[in-house]
Amino acid sequence: MDSISEKKELPKLYISQPNLTEPKRTMQSHYHAVSANDKQPHAADYSSRYLPEKELKKKNFDEMTILEKVIYFASMPFHLPKVKCELITERKKYIGKIEDYQNEMVIIKVASKQRPVSVPLQQIKEINMFGL
Repeated sequence: MDSISEKKELPKLYISQPNLTEPKRTMQSHYHAVSANDKQPHAADYSSRYLPEKELKKKNFDEMTILEKVIYFASMPFHLPKVKCELITERKKYIGKIEDYQNEMVIIKVASKQRPVSVPLQQIKEINMFGL
């Protein structure tokens, strides 16, 4: 008995069929997995830029300093929703989302303002999560 895989006959559906070459299959031949230990050079890491290695261990939010809280909110991945927080300064209280931290200035997106607000880090007295 001949198996079907051994028979290499072309289908006979039409009276005249054009002579076409068989399509070339292109498949993936190599794969490289990135482990958690691999460091990507193009990724910006706020925490390693501003804090020493020994202070990078996981802490409870209430135990963090103001600078650590700002870096925590500013370095959140883009695919996670930003957390609304309350910033208490010497003069005013802001409720919004911390967008970035540059040159000792904290950039906050406040709902009542169209543009982000910049607040100096030294003026911030307290940072709390809002609405949890």
